Amino acid sequence: MGVAQAARRSLFKMFLRCVLPALLTSVVLGTFSIVDGLFIGNKVFDDGLSAINFAYPITAFVQAVGFGIGMGGSVCISLARGRGDALSEKQYIFQTYIAMLAASAVLFPVLFFTSPYLLRFFGADGIVYEYAQEYTDIILYGTLFQIFGQGLVPVTRNFGHNAYTMLAMCCGFATNIFLDWLFIYALDLKLAGAAWGTFAAQAVTAVMCAAVLLKKKYRPAFGAAFKKLGELLRVGVSPFGIFFSPNLVLILINMAAEQNGGTVAVAAYTAVSYVTFIAMRLIQGIGDGSQPLLSFYEGNGDARSKHAILRFALYATGAITVLVTLLCVFARVLMSGLFGLSAEGKDLFAEALLIMILPLAAFGFMRTAMSYFYAQKRNLFANVLTYGEPVIVAAVVFTLPASLGLTGIWLSAPVSQVALALLALAFLLLLLRQERAHAGKTAEGGERQ
Repeated sequence: MGVAQAARRSLFKMFLRCVLPALLTSVVLGTFSIVDGLFIGNKVFDDGLSAINFAYPITAFVQAVGFGIGMGGSVCISLARGRGDALSEKQYIFQTYIAMLAASAVLFPVLFFTSPYLLRFFGADGIVYEYAQEYTDIILYGTLFQIFGQGLVPVTRNFGHNAYTMLAMCCGFATNIFLDWLFIYALDLKLAGAAWGTFAAQAVTAVMCAAVLLKKKYRPAFGAAFKKLGELLRVGVSPFGIFFSPNLVLILINMAAEQNGGTVAVAAYTAVSYVTFIAMRLIQGIGDGSQPLLSFYEGNGDARSKHAILRFALYATGAITVLVTLLCVFARVLMSGLFGLSAEGKDLFAEALLIMILPLAAFGFMRTAMSYFYAQKRNLFANVLTYGEPVIVAAVVFTLPASLGLTGIWLSAPVSQVALALLALAFLLLLLRQERAHAGKTAEGGERQ
């Protein structure tokens, strides 16, 4: 075996060690999101499912803030480790904790008092509004756990604890399932039971991750390091958007579905969004697992290894998207029976899922490129792609339904994903060209010396 081939094999093994636990963690995260829907849908039916869908963007916003801060800190920590800068690494750890504490203190009162107006704005009304408000209030009591539960996961993974991070997520997931069964079925607490289950699950994950990060070797460096906070937050803007932008899409499609098809259409889309969210989390797991390696190799200037990791990530994403697409196409009718939908809701579910799952490969390429960009602090490229999706969906969702009805609404997300995949390809080719040019100049300068 040649030296180059041995190096590639070693790098691929490292990629698998990082990505497989992250992938499994993302499966748990994706399944996390549907547990409440499965229990509520089969206990409270269409009204309960609709209420969860109206309330979830508020929950997701809190979790996205935690994930954005945690991933921003992870990128900065990995870049510092790649440079061999131990002091900056510990200062970034400190800033990550401070940012999560501050976010928790601000978000709880703001969202608690504005959530009734937000739910009305999203389109919740009547009994659906009452259910959604009940769920949201309880979730917001656990804002601290929501933020740390999401934010500490990428930080813990960044220090090589991939298997332990997966275990922490699995323990949270098991907690959520048990408490949902206990509170919703045994005690008949309906939406409140689902909220308390999610509250407790995030707390379990946060505490388990904190237990590892409180070890002496990960102790943060205090002092005048606040200037690094702005850098961390700038990097975190894109991961925040990656986590939350599907919920902006969710809000837009919810509003349009309510106007064009009523509660049944919203309930059907709720079930579809659960399935597609699992698919999206699988894809994001590849990007999350690749991020520490991409940032480390960017930090130490090893472009060849960085590009190899990108290729591995693209191959893995391609395989995942093909498998998930085939599963959803052939099992969509079977899936429609899992959420307690009415007969009309099941028909709408099967139609919407078929339309929304077909461009998954485009979505996968876009998300992998985005992870490559923000892992290197290429914030402009990452942010354009991240926040471009809801903008395009907004433009489509309020134009196509006039002529195509609900089919036009279902088409809005696929249209945006294909458009952004093409833009991601252009950005990626531009960045690779810049990197090759920089490498050529560096080599030329070395030869002259």
